[in-house]
Amino acid sequence: MRIGGLASGMDTDTIIKQLMTAQRAPLDKLSQKKQLVEWKRDDYRALNNKILEFRNVAFDMKLQSGYLTKKVSSSQESIVSVSASPLANEGQYSMKIEQLAKSATLNSGDLAGAASSTKTLGSLSLSSDTQLIITGEKGSKTINIKMGDSIDQLVTAINNESASTGVKASYDANMDRLFFTSAKTGASSQINLELANGDNISNIFGFTSSSEVTEGTVSFATSSSLVDGGIVGTKALTVNYDGQDYNFDITATTTIGSLVDKINGQMNKVGISVRLNSNGEMSFHNSDKSKPISVSDNDGNNIVNKLGIDESTMNVNSSAISMLGTNAKVLFNGIEAEYDSNTFTIAGMTFTAKQTSNTVVDIGVSQDVDAVVDRIKSFVEKYNTLLDEVNKELLEKKQRSFQPLTDEQRKEMDEDEIKRWEERARSGMLSNDTLITSGLNGMRLSLSDSVSGIPTGQIKSLTEIGISNTNINGTSISGTYADRGKLYIDEDKLKKALIENPDEVMALFTNDGATGSSDGIATRLYDRASTLFKEITDKAGATTSNENSYSMGKENIELKAQMDRLTLRLMDIEDRYYKQFTAMEKYINQMNSQSAWLTQQFSQ
Repeated sequence: MRIGGLASGMDTDTIIKQLMTAQRAPLDKLSQKKQLVEWKRDDYRALNNKILEFRNVAFDMKLQSGYLTKKVSSSQESIVSVSASPLANEGQYSMKIEQLAKSATLNSGDLAGAASSTKTLGSLSLSSDTQLIITGEKGSKTINIKMGDSIDQLVTAINNESASTGVKASYDANMDRLFFTSAKTGASSQINLELANGDNISNIFGFTSSSEVTEGTVSFATSSSLVDGGIVGTKALTVNYDGQDYNFDITATTTIGSLVDKINGQMNKVGISVRLNSNGEMSFHNSDKSKPISVSDNDGNNIVNKLGIDESTMNVNSSAISMLGTNAKVLFNGIEAEYDSNTFTIAGMTFTAKQTSNTVVDIGVSQDVDAVVDRIKSFVEKYNTLLDEVNKELLEKKQRSFQPLTDEQRKEMDEDEIKRWEERARSGMLSNDTLITSGLNGMRLSLSDSVSGIPTGQIKSLTEIGISNTNINGTSISGTYADRGKLYIDEDKLKKALIENPDEVMALFTNDGATGSSDGIATRLYDRASTLFKEITDKAGATTSNENSYSMGKENIELKAQMDRLTLRLMDIEDRYYKQFTAMEKYINQMNSQSAWLTQQFSQ
């Protein structure tokens, strides 16, 4: 803290401040130059963001899928709805929904006692604490259940394992029923519930749609265990279901796991599933107990006995119940197909089956010309918008009489004055910028030059599809030199080209040739925009860029270094001024002391 002028009476601080104002002029110039660099950098970045947006649009225009948009119709939306991808071929098709895909579901009967989720499993006749084995399309899980557990606790325990089993449960107190559902639809979905203590699960929960479950008596160690390693040649296991035989070949190398897979692969669709239970025993699950099932073998090979199945009695395990889902069955152009979901894809068309019907639904696929026109119009609008932004920057005049404000100047102005001044000071930062001008000219050439390499007689330029710098519509003319290259569209001419030559219009935009002249319009513009974006990034960087990674950042670093050096020099000068004034005050003080002494001597 300095206090001056005690001896001289001079305002030392003000004098030194005025002296330093002249000394600070070079530092103010550097600060203004640094501010101009930052403003120009920011304007470059703002424009580069718009160039990036246009480049992304140009990339989308390079993709052929955008020109292959299809319009699809269904004569009966209430039966089946449909959407089409670019892969769908134009034409007429037929669809008939014979069966909807359904998930496996299992409903209990009215549960014993008062309708309440707090009733216990013991009140439903569960004889002992035991385990409930839950099997769904995702796998099997075993949960511990107790006689004192409530319905709510049972539902929670089942749902806690749904990620592993695919089976969920719910309880409705009004209906006093349990509802079990599988996570997915189709024949592969399943619900299998089994009580480990042997209690009759149907009696406990009142299942009315019980399935017949037949279990063998032979326990296999793993699914890779051989059925019979001593078999010579090929033998057959026959499963008769509802009067129809299903034959499965077995050799000395056939494992119990592969046999189970063979049977399921052929018989799941009719409601029969086979698995190895927790004891490794082979069990058959019949979704319709009204249809008889039996198992036999040939040639006296005793395969049935080796599997531990009594084909004459087909023992029913009342401790288990099983249900399967169903596939959707459809006729597409008279050809039958099955799907595990009601939403499925055929020949590039995605169908959603809503209800079965004897009605044949007519499906029509045609080119969506309007969608392609809208896409091209949007592309042209994006180009024109970018053109306006670029021309605005290039044509804005630089008001050189307005320079960035110094700190001292800011102190003398209010906020509105500062705002108005800086608007003028930062105008024209990119006026006639050579980098941007060169990039813009490149884009204009990309639009005007014909696409080479296209066969003679085909569309080669934008003007042939009604896109140019001018548009004549009757007596009205759009587009002048003052528009500086904006594009206009003759929609009628564009639609006509798309209807008559859609592939040629697509090639005009999307061609990716060996040379730049053979590239399509969108490909060229994407490449031009990418190049300009990189050049501006190399010069002005991005908001996340390190200053050392781009040229204007390096310039800014150098300006900061110069300002730091000059600031230190100014501090030294200011210190020297204060030392000089302090010395003067000291000498004046000494002279005043001597003068006072002399005055005192003369007065004696």
